[in-house]
Amino acid sequence: MLELKNITKTFNLTGAKEDLRIALDHINLQIESGEFVTVIGGNGSGKSTTMNIITGVVKPDEGQVLLNNVDITKMDEHQRACWFGHVFQDPMMGTSGDMSVLENLEIAYRRGRLHSPIAWGFKKSHKEEFIRELKRFDLGLEDRLNQKVGVMSGGQRQALTLLMATLRNKPTHKMMKRDYIRFSEKDHEVAKKEFEDVCNPALDEFKVKKKVIKANKELSFKEKREQIQEAYDEFDRKVRVFDLTKQILLLDEHTAALDPKTAKKVLELTDKIVKENQMTTLMITHNMKDALDYGNRLIMFHNGHIILDVKGKEKEKLTVEQLLHMFTVADQQLLEK
Repeated sequence: MLELKNITKTFNLTGAKEDLRIALDHINLQIESGEFVTVIGGNGSGKSTTMNIITGVVKPDEGQVLLNNVDITKMDEHQRACWFGHVFQDPMMGTSGDMSVLENLEIAYRRGRLHSPIAWGFKKSHKEEFIRELKRFDLGLEDRLNQKVGVMSGGQRQALTLLMATLRNKPTHKMMKRDYIRFSEKDHEVAKKEFEDVCNPALDEFKVKKKVIKANKELSFKEKREQIQEAYDEFDRKVRVFDLTKQILLLDEHTAALDPKTAKKVLELTDKIVKENQMTTLMITHNMKDALDYGNRLIMFHNGHIILDVKGKEKEKLTVEQLLHMFTVADQQLLEK
C-alpha cells in the first residue's frame, strides 16, 4: 500500500514572495496494492509533483510518504529505485542512447540490487527473457538487441522504457530479508526470526540435495544441472513468500509523444503487463477517454487539490463530457475566489 499523508509542496523559482506557487495543498491519498489509478488534471494542477514526491525526486515541505505503513519520506530517489518503475512523457528519458538495447535492459534488470558496482556480463537466461518480452511489442525490437538505443524511433524507445520500468529482477534473499524486517507489521526481531526459521532449513535442505545430485554418477551433466535448478527453485519458492515489496509503476503521460497507432499499442501492452503482474499503477494522462478506458480508479487534480476520486462502477458510469464539465466548473470556481 502507498499512502500520502498531508503532503504540501510550494515552489518559488525567483525568491520573490509574489512568485510563490502552491503545487500541492495538504494532499491525502491512499492507494491499495494492485490498484490501477488514472490521474487527470490541467497543467500545474499537481499531478507530476505528486509522482516526483512518491519517487523521491522532490521532497515535500510537509507530510509523509508511506510504503506499507513505513515512512520513506526522507529516503533519496536511488534508495527507492527497487520499489518504483517510472516512465516519462519524453521517450529520450529513462534510457541511455549510447548503450545498446541489451545493455539498457540488463541495467534495468539489476535495478535496486545491493551489490555495487555492476559486475558486467550477460546471462543467456536474461537475454532469452528480454527477447520473449520484446516480441510482445511487435516492433521488431527483439532483433535489435545490439543496436544503440539513440538511433531508435520515439515509439520504439518508449516501448523499451516501459519494459525497463516493469522489468524487475527478483530481489535477492538478502534484500527480501531486509525489506521483510522493515515493512512487516511485526516486531523487527520477530520478523527476522520468522524469516530465518524458514530460510535457513530450506537452504540446508537444498545444499544436501545439490550434493546428492552432484554425486550421482548415473546422471549426465545436463541432467545434474536441471535437477539442481529444480531443487533451487523449490528452495526459492519457500523464501519468496516473504517478498513484501511489489513494484509500483508510475506513468507520467508516457504515450503523449507517440503517434496514435503506437500510443494505442503501448497503452494496450501497459494494461496487459499491469493486469498480469497485478502491479499497483498510477498513470497520468491528458486523454479523457484513456483515463476512463484504463484502470479501476480515477482521480482528478485541480490547483493542488484532489477534487474527484472515483472507482469501480462509479468510474465506469462517467463520460468524457462529464469530466470536461468538472474541469470547467473547477476553473470557474477558482476564478470566482
